[in-house]
Amino acid sequence: MINVYYQKNIATTPRVIRDTLLDHQNLSDFFNASFKVIQPEDDNEVSGGKGCVRAVGILGVCFKEQIVHADDQYIEYTVVGDFPVKQHTGVITFTAHENHTQVSYRITCHAPWYLPAWLLERLLQNDVEQCLNKLGARFDPC
Repeated sequence: MINVYYQKNIATTPRVIRDTLLDHQNLSDFFNASFKVIQPEDDNEVSGGKGCVRAVGILGVCFKEQIVHADDQYIEYTVVGDFPVKQHTGVITFTAHENHTQVSYRITCHAPWYLPAWLLERLLQNDVEQCLNKLGARFDPC
Protein backbone atom coordinates (compact mmCIF):
# COMPACT_ATOMS: atom_id res chain seq x y z
CA MET A 1 0.00 0.00 0.00
CA ILE A 2 1.29 3.43 -0.96
CA ASN A 3 0.51 6.27 1.42
CA VAL A 4 1.65 9.82 0.65
CA TYR A 5 0.94 12.85 2.78
CA TYR A 6 1.71 16.55 2.74
CA GLN A 7 0.44 19.48 4.79
CA LYS A 8 0.61 23.24 4.22
CA ASN A 9 -0.80 26.37 5.79
CA ILE A 10 -2.51 28.55 3.17
CA ALA A 11 -3.57 32.15 3.72
CA THR A 12 -7.27 31.88 2.86
CA THR A 13 -10.47 30.19 4.04
CA PRO A 14 -11.44 26.52 3.68
CA ARG A 15 -14.31 27.46 1.34
CA VAL A 16 -12.02 29.35 -1.04
CA ILE A 17 -9.62 26.40 -1.14
CA ARG A 18 -12.49 23.95 -1.65
CA ASP A 19 -13.91 26.00 -4.52
CA THR A 20 -10.46 26.40 -6.11
CA LEU A 21 -9.83 22.63 -5.99
CA LEU A 22 -13.30 21.89 -7.41
CA ASP A 23 -12.72 24.21 -10.37
CA HIS A 24 -11.66 21.17 -12.39
CA GLN A 25 -10.96 22.90 -15.70
CA ASN A 26 -8.29 25.06 -13.99
CA LEU A 27 -6.60 22.34 -11.91
CA SER A 28 -3.72 22.27 -14.38
CA ASP A 29 -2.60 25.46 -12.58
CA PHE A 30 -1.59 23.18 -9.70
CA PHE A 31 -0.94 19.76 -11.30
CA ASN A 32 1.05 18.65 -14.36
CA ALA A 33 -2.11 17.15 -15.82
CA SER A 34 -5.17 18.14 -17.82
CA PHE A 35 -8.70 17.85 -16.45
CA LYS A 36 -12.07 17.78 -18.20
CA VAL A 37 -15.46 17.36 -16.53
CA ILE A 38 -17.38 14.51 -18.16
CA GLN A 39 -20.22 14.30 -15.63
CA PRO A 40 -21.42 17.20 -13.45
CA GLU A 41 -21.95 17.03 -9.71
CA ASP A 42 -25.09 15.47 -8.23
CA ASP A 43 -28.16 17.64 -7.64
CA ASN A 44 -27.92 19.92 -4.59
CA GLU A 45 -24.13 19.51 -4.32
CA VAL A 46 -21.51 22.27 -4.50
CA SER A 47 -20.25 23.07 -7.99
CA GLY A 48 -17.81 20.37 -9.07
CA GLY A 49 -18.56 18.37 -5.91
CA LYS A 50 -19.97 14.96 -5.08
CA GLY A 51 -20.82 12.90 -8.14
CA CYS A 52 -18.64 14.90 -10.52
CA VAL A 53 -16.49 12.74 -12.80
CA ARG A 54 -13.45 14.21 -14.50
CA ALA A 55 -11.12 12.83 -17.15
CA VAL A 56 -7.48 13.26 -16.17
CA GLY A 57 -4.65 13.18 -18.68
CA ILE A 58 -1.07 12.83 -17.47
CA LEU A 59 2.07 11.47 -19.13
CA GLY A 60 0.04 10.17 -22.09
CA VAL A 61 -2.36 8.25 -19.84
CA CYS A 62 -6.05 9.10 -19.45
CA PHE A 63 -8.24 7.93 -16.58
CA LYS A 64 -11.34 9.02 -14.66
CA GLU A 65 -11.68 10.37 -11.12
CA GLN A 66 -14.94 10.81 -9.23
CA ILE A 67 -15.58 13.22 -6.37
CA VAL A 68 -17.20 11.21 -3.56
CA HIS A 69 -17.42 14.02 -0.98
CA ALA A 70 -16.93 17.79 -0.97
CA ASP A 71 -17.64 20.33 1.76
CA ASP A 72 -15.80 22.95 3.82
CA GLN A 73 -14.05 20.24 5.87
CA TYR A 74 -12.71 17.97 3.13
CA ILE A 75 -12.76 16.75 -0.46
CA GLU A 76 -12.47 13.06 -1.23
CA TYR A 77 -12.04 11.57 -4.68
CA THR A 78 -11.27 8.16 -6.14
CA VAL A 79 -9.91 6.83 -9.41
CA VAL A 80 -12.68 5.00 -11.26
CA GLY A 81 -11.52 1.42 -11.86
CA ASP A 82 -8.06 -0.02 -11.31
CA PHE A 83 -6.10 1.85 -13.96
CA PRO A 84 -3.52 3.34 -13.84
CA VAL A 85 -3.34 2.52 -10.11
CA LYS A 86 -5.46 0.31 -7.88
CA GLN A 87 -7.74 1.50 -5.08
CA HIS A 88 -6.61 5.13 -5.41
CA THR A 89 -8.25 7.53 -2.97
CA GLY A 90 -7.33 11.14 -2.31
CA VAL A 91 -8.50 13.10 0.72
CA ILE A 92 -7.80 16.81 1.15
CA THR A 93 -8.80 18.19 4.56
CA PHE A 94 -9.23 21.83 5.61
CA THR A 95 -8.74 23.07 9.17
CA ALA A 96 -9.50 26.76 9.66
CA HIS A 97 -7.30 28.93 11.84
CA GLU A 98 -7.44 32.68 12.46
CA ASN A 99 -5.65 33.86 9.33
CA HIS A 100 -5.01 30.66 7.36
CA THR A 101 -6.22 27.16 6.62
CA GLN A 102 -4.19 24.07 7.34
CA VAL A 103 -4.56 21.89 4.25
CA SER A 104 -3.65 18.20 4.49
CA TYR A 105 -3.50 16.03 1.37
CA ARG A 106 -3.31 12.23 1.60
CA ILE A 107 -3.29 9.70 -1.22
CA THR A 108 -3.49 5.95 -0.73
CA CYS A 109 -3.33 3.35 -3.49
CA HIS A 110 -1.69 0.16 -4.69
CA ALA A 111 0.91 0.21 -7.47
CA PRO A 112 0.27 -1.89 -10.57
CA TRP A 113 2.55 -4.87 -11.17
CA TYR A 114 4.55 -3.05 -13.87
CA LEU A 115 5.49 0.01 -11.76
CA PRO A 116 7.74 -0.17 -8.70
CA ALA A 117 5.87 1.06 -5.61
CA TRP A 118 8.78 3.29 -4.55
CA LEU A 119 8.68 5.10 -7.91
CA LEU A 120 4.91 5.63 -7.84
CA GLU A 121 5.18 6.87 -4.26
CA ARG A 122 7.84 9.40 -5.25
CA LEU A 123 5.79 10.63 -8.24
CA LEU A 124 2.63 11.02 -6.16
CA GLN A 125 4.53 12.73 -3.31
CA ASN A 126 5.97 15.24 -5.77
CA ASP A 127 2.50 15.91 -7.25
CA VAL A 128 0.90 16.47 -3.84
CA GLU A 129 3.67 18.80 -2.67
CA GLN A 130 3.64 20.73 -5.95
CA CYS A 131 -0.14 21.13 -5.78
CA LEU A 132 -0.22 22.54 -2.26
CA ASN A 133 2.85 24.72 -2.80
CA LYS A 134 1.34 26.26 -5.94
CA LEU A 135 -2.01 26.64 -4.19
CA GLY A 136 -0.30 28.36 -1.28
CA ALA A 137 1.58 30.70 -3.63
CA ARG A 138 -1.68 31.76 -5.23
CA PHE A 139 -2.95 33.13 -1.91
CA ASP A 140 0.35 34.24 -0.37
CA PRO A 141 2.72 35.19 -3.19
CA CYS A 142 5.50 36.42 -0.87
